[in-house]
Amino acid sequence: MRYPEIDFARGIAVILMLIFHSFFDAYYFGKIELSGAFWYYFPRFIGGMFIFISGLTMAVARPKPNRVLRKAFKLSALALLITAVTYYFVPNEFVVFRILHFFALSTLLGYIFLNYTKLHLPIGIAAFLLGVYFHSINVSSANLVWMGLMPYGFRTLDYYPLLPWFGIFLFGMHFGSKFRGTKHSFFENPVAILGKKSLEIYLIQHPVIILVLQLIYGDIFQQI
Repeated sequence: MRYPEIDFARGIAVILMLIFHSFFDAYYFGKIELSGAFWYYFPRFIGGMFIFISGLTMAVARPKPNRVLRKAFKLSALALLITAVTYYFVPNEFVVFRILHFFALSTLLGYIFLNYTKLHLPIGIAAFLLGVYFHSINVSSANLVWMGLMPYGFRTLDYYPLLPWFGIFLFGMHFGSKFRGTKHSFFENPVAILGKKSLEIYLIQHPVIILVLQLIYGDIFQQI
């Protein structure tokens, strides 16, 4: 069962994602400058929106085990594909644990916590704070990059480790366990349609943005 207000909220996140990645891709190809705290926190706010909504959706939908496994497998396959593609094109900054990697793992872990509603908030807070602490230190090994422990000199295009982001996922599950959808017609609009197609849009956004930048600047393809 779909709730249009959830799709609407996810659609808002999609719009913000497209805005940010349009600026980021222009920056990556040297067409504009991005600096300051806003451009650091803005993408993390967007990612947090997607993660919170995903946790909320899991608590509302209460999926069966086979559906959870299919979703985790699909996301894992897409995540590995993104790792392979970025390793080929940008080997010095290839994606190790991007948001799809995170969603593949959090989908499985979230299902484990599904029936333990009283634990969502305290464990979510603990996971978030531990992840913030991890972000302030470096380690000598890359084995726990997925957890949030970064080695010295670690570089990647995008990074959403399990901690602190699983804390945000659990916050979403906490609110999802109390969610009572209204199914108000106000939310049934094109924004909600974007929310329904968020994964598809996520996968095709960069090629489309790069094509638009090529049309604007004329030299993007030469830099790829």
